[in-house]
Amino acid sequence: MSPASYNLVVTKERWAQIGITVDFLILVRTLGEFFRLRHVLGANFSTAVATPYVGGALIAACSCWAAVTLYFFRRYALSAWIALATVPVLLVYKIAVIGW
Repeated sequence: MSPASYNLVVTKERWAQIGITVDFLILVRTLGEFFRLRHVLGANFSTAVATPYVGGALIAACSCWAAVTLYFFRRYALSAWIALATVPVLLVYKIAVIGW
């Protein structure tokens, strides 16, 4: 008897689902930075400090929205690509606006 074989092929639909999940987790992590800053800075915390992180959260939220919308229209590959493109866009945003 041969061992069971597993089909490890990941479909476009599954990649889109993974991408949307990653986008959502990026959004949660970015919004969590607001609370971390508030805890670390205490009385020195201001909206000016948090503003760059809100901008990053907006980029992540819009990307997640676009990926989910395309997913519902069954444009799985485009949905996955948008989710994938969010990571370098947010990296460039972080380096340019927030700093390394």
